[in-house]
Amino acid sequence: MKSSRYTKMIRSVMQIIKRARIQPYLHKTSNHVYTVWQHLILLALRQYESKSYRMFTSFLEECFGICKCLGLSKIPHYTALQKSAARLDILESFVIHLRIKKIFAGIDSTGFGHGQSSYYYTKRAKLRRKFVKLSICADMKKQIICTVKIRHRQRHDGIDFEQLLKKTNSILPIDTIVADKGYDSEKNHVAANNLGITSIIPPRYADVPVYKTRGHYRKMLKRQGHDSVTYHQRNKTETIFSVIKKMFGENVTSRKISTQNRELMYRVIAYNAYRITRNNLASLAWFLQSPNTSIFFNRFFLDIFSTSYHQHILLKDRSYA
Repeated sequence: MKSSRYTKMIRSVMQIIKRARIQPYLHKTSNHVYTVWQHLILLALRQYESKSYRMFTSFLEECFGICKCLGLSKIPHYTALQKSAARLDILESFVIHLRIKKIFAGIDSTGFGHGQSSYYYTKRAKLRRKFVKLSICADMKKQIICTVKIRHRQRHDGIDFEQLLKKTNSILPIDTIVADKGYDSEKNHVAANNLGITSIIPPRYADVPVYKTRGHYRKMLKRQGHDSVTYHQRNKTETIFSVIKKMFGENVTSRKISTQNRELMYRVIAYNAYRITRNNLASLAWFLQSPNTSIFFNRFFLDIFSTSYHQHILLKDRSYA
């Protein structure tokens, strides 16, 4: 029987959790009813369904396959999931799961609405729409989010550049960092250079001559230019945001700042789990469609057929004898 996408995602996240060496229980004196692994996977699945905690626990009562795959003897109460969401985080484990030597990183940000009023009402009443700003540093090759920074006020993009860069580089070394013109700052170039990272951030105001441009690295980029093919890999950050918003929605349903942060964090975790599952399926499809694989399987089945055929002839000869 073919496994569902939920089952494949559960297996991928379980493999990542085990490689991260996360303990199944937070304390030896806990009631040992549910494991940390089960809570993490359920919180990621909740983002897939875009449901509240109450509605998600009701949804689980009808999902026998998910409960069987997770080994749940009974459905957890919605408050148990709420409390576990406040103390669980495995985002760094996805980066370690990539098994790459150096990261080709890209930095960008986007906004998620969190107002309870509709877009039509805010437009008619001329109200200012509220949003939560999510800044990410992601690997452009695997399209996996490495680190995030969440803000609830309108701030410039460049403020979070150095913090995201250092945090990602502490997990795995970064080879190259790409970002759009919103992150154009000599301070950001210096921060990347101090860590031994090649930064490609096009300077703003291309019409301004070099002698009027401030900063050594910004002047060097104007004189020498940059590799456009490498820089345009930055567009994959827009792809990541597009996938997250299409799968989980453009709005955050939580009202408090702390719960909004948790909801966005688990959206990122759910996206990473989806991306790793998809990458594994794509690698398997490529392996099965490659000519070397087809030759291998042809020879394999030919050997099996020839062996069984010879055994059949031998038994037939013995029966006549």
